Amino acid sequence: MNTLSDGVTTVILPNDLLRTDEYSWSPIRQSQSFTLGGALWVDESIALVGEPITLAAGDDYGFMTRGEFSQLRALASQSEKTWTLTYRGIAYDVIWRHSDAPALSARDLIDYADPLPTDIVIPTLKFTRIS
Repeated sequence: MNTLSDGVTTVILPNDLLRTDEYSWSPIRQSQSFTLGGALWVDESIALVGEPITLAAGDDYGFMTRGEFSQLRALASQSEKTWTLTYRGIAYDVIWRHSDAPALSARDLIDYADPLPTDIVIPTLKFTRIS
């Protein structure tokens, strides 16, 4: 079961959300520059945290209701809060990735003139792993 929790409130996330950036992050940080003498200067380090975690639904999986998404929006609006994201049985300490706005978004599966909280949306959730 995929969940997002702060220890008091727990939200169940769709089990079939896809982690879209699972293999696109490297902990190696590198900068390169040239010295005045023309030599290459390489500075490398390993990032201990900061891995992005993006969970996204597709056109035929990972849906949630507008009401469930509104609950997540309320959680994401809480500043300086750490969450426990449990995804595929692994727990991650995360924050919402507001630096890559929007930290969460959704589009309607079907466009309704007067949407209801029970109508279905296709969500994308962005987190940053902090430990």
